[in-house]
Amino acid sequence: MARKKELEVKSNIYIGSRTFDVILIIVMGLLSIIFIYPFLNVLAISFSSNSAIVTGQVTFFPKDFILDGYKMLFKDENIFQSYFNTIIIAAGSVVFSLTLTSLMAYVMMVPDFVLRKPLSIYLLITMFFSGGTIPSYLLIRNLGLYNTIWALILPGAVSAYNVFVYRAFFKGISLELREAAKIDGAGEFCILVKIYVPLSKALYATFGMMCAVGVWNSYFSALLYIQDKDRQPIQMVLRRIVFANGIGAMQNANDMISSGKLNQLNVQYACIIMTMGPILLAYPFVQKYFVKGMQVGAVKG
Repeated sequence: MARKKELEVKSNIYIGSRTFDVILIIVMGLLSIIFIYPFLNVLAISFSSNSAIVTGQVTFFPKDFILDGYKMLFKDENIFQSYFNTIIIAAGSVVFSLTLTSLMAYVMMVPDFVLRKPLSIYLLITMFFSGGTIPSYLLIRNLGLYNTIWALILPGAVSAYNVFVYRAFFKGISLELREAAKIDGAGEFCILVKIYVPLSKALYATFGMMCAVGVWNSYFSALLYIQDKDRQPIQMVLRRIVFANGIGAMQNANDMISSGKLNQLNVQYACIIMTMGPILLAYPFVQKYFVKGMQVGAVKG
């Protein structure tokens, strides 16, 4: 009788687990459709004709396939320069962020570092209070960083949250490895580079990608600190075309829109796709590190 009850309990648990899995799959499938549809719709409209767009025929797939929106976009003299600027800013931000955050997190992890506690309190304060936009703007101008790419790289180089997550991850690495390396004559910097960094690939891939995505999608800092168009990132071009009617500067595009050969959405959505493209291509290469990297701060103290 006890054996029968035990089997019934296990059977009920199995059925409940399977039911939950089915419900979860359905919910995740619906959410995936909700998230993917806007992207596919934007992609389809960027390749569709004016008549198909106006009559609302475009859903997931292009209608009357054309490339005129992309051709007009690439005739913009600032598009390639802005792409180059964004790549430099994103790469520089990732390098500075990972390097400086690693150095600070490592010294805060070392047990015999005398300033570990005061430095932790100082960083914790910055998570609750910030200087604000106007003081930051004045600081950038006074430091001579205004209208340079350094104004977009240096202010966000170190994040208090990232430092604490890095420190939590480093604490999970056995201290015996550090002690053994010190006995062999390795310095602190050598220990960080040759032991801690190779064991933290998931952490660096995750936060490096998050930093790159954040910088790539940001336009507000460039709006404040960058005046010359030749130094602006791609998001400023996107903002100008989508929100500030930057298509008005494209004479050929205006003529085609007026004649009905091209829709304004063709150029705007083409710019959105071209802006998203590099990040979408980079994501698959670091996706496998994301789950492990994002769980670090939650499971280690």
